[in-house]
Amino acid sequence: MADCERVLHVLHSMNCGGAENLIMNLYRNIDRRKIQFDFLVHFDGEMYFQDEIERFGGRIYRMKTLLRCTPPVYASRLERFFRQHSEYKIVHSHLETTTGIILECAKKAGVPVRIAHAHNTRNTRKGLFFLPENLYKNYLGKKIVPAATGLFACSEPAAKWLYRDKSSQAVIFKNGIDIDRFRFSPAVRVQTAEALCIPKSTTVLMHTGRFYDQKNHRFLIEIFEAYQKINPDSLLLLIGEGPLREDIEKRVLARGLLHSVRFLGTRDDVDALLQRGDIFLLPSKFEGLPLALVEAQCAGLNCYVSDCVPRESDLGCELVTFLPLDSPAEWAESMLKTPAVRASAGEKVAAAGYDIKRAAKRLEDIYAQMLYEAR
Repeated sequence: MADCERVLHVLHSMNCGGAENLIMNLYRNIDRRKIQFDFLVHFDGEMYFQDEIERFGGRIYRMKTLLRCTPPVYASRLERFFRQHSEYKIVHSHLETTTGIILECAKKAGVPVRIAHAHNTRNTRKGLFFLPENLYKNYLGKKIVPAATGLFACSEPAAKWLYRDKSSQAVIFKNGIDIDRFRFSPAVRVQTAEALCIPKSTTVLMHTGRFYDQKNHRFLIEIFEAYQKINPDSLLLLIGEGPLREDIEKRVLARGLLHSVRFLGTRDDVDALLQRGDIFLLPSKFEGLPLALVEAQCAGLNCYVSDCVPRESDLGCELVTFLPLDSPAEWAESMLKTPAVRASAGEKVAAAGYDIKRAAKRLEDIYAQMLYEAR
């Protein structure tokens, strides 16, 4: 490997989300004397991680999204970009089925190492209105395996969705976190409670995720409403932003829950907030392997998760309960079980292979091996 190999990561944006957080976790922990991350994004505005990327020496390139230009124009722009930037020997795409056209163009331009990375288990938009879009995405998805030299996935269900009958060839790359940062701390719990003015007696429920349909915030509010009837001294913290936030705020207001639901927006202190939490909720309609759930388990929260989330998201901490998406009352009743013993959860998450320091070293080794094999 060269003195400093520049790896191009391709995403929609570098705003705060599961895949983006994973990449930044890797970027912070990888040996940047050997490997530098650069980013090709399909987003025009300022991005959450932009300053940090530039501080680390990363470059950011911008391109119009595929949906805003015809596929031939998009492909032409991609090929031109890869030919103009021949310094990139590794392209690592995180754009789900759109990865097919990304890697196909990289292959035509002679990029030797082309990695697809699956972070989800289905297209994010569903229904008749999006049928033409999803048919085209499925067509692009079929291009991935022929164009890729490496297949990554966060879980086996994610690999099966994106790579189909070639899923057994995928490297399951675990969504690592900073264990020391997220492990339970009684002192931080007290400090966070004081900062947020939360009484010691209050049960704090939490959710971390963008306000998208996938995360199922409407059902989440119904769960909390049912739980409040059992335990009135409870509070729900919602961390994240997104296009459906206003709709959820209106629903909270209409249900008379405004005094007990807090919208915290995008935060850089999720680790501290989790310390004050008691229960973590994730009623998602689908997931690859949610980074937020790894973080919540490391912090030792009891986690109540939809049965649409892969079972391998349970990291052996005895904290995760899987529930169907049909009865908010069933979720509320389940949440009355004995509080978790939080002190040892971090060690169990590390033992399950989710330590970001090990993950970063593994990625270094994989990149080096793939470059060696491509020569």
